[in-house]
Amino acid sequence: MKISNPAQTYINQTYANKTSQPANTQTPAKLEKASDEAVSDTLKISPTTRDLQKISAAMETEPTDRTKRVADLKQQVQTNQYTIKAEQVAEKMIGSLMDEMG
Repeated sequence: MKISNPAQTYINQTYANKTSQPANTQTPAKLEKASDEAVSDTLKISPTTRDLQKISAAMETEPTDRTKRVADLKQQVQTNQYTIKAEQVAEKMIGSLMDEMG
């Protein structure tokens, strides 16, 4: 035996119709306008972060003359032709100490 209640069927159909409708109640003109506009994200970077990015990029690229100089020094050290000038070392040490003291 099947019991059917026409009022219950009506309520169920009404509820089903409301949930199947889109939640966006904008007019078609507004929806068309919104879809035409380009959606984009923006990112604001602080000046410090920009400077750090520039420094990082500069560190990744190695100057060509530096690689040649390092290769020359490496060859001089391996062949015992590299000489250290004590006066230049002393001047650099004194200069760095003066910079630290102010």
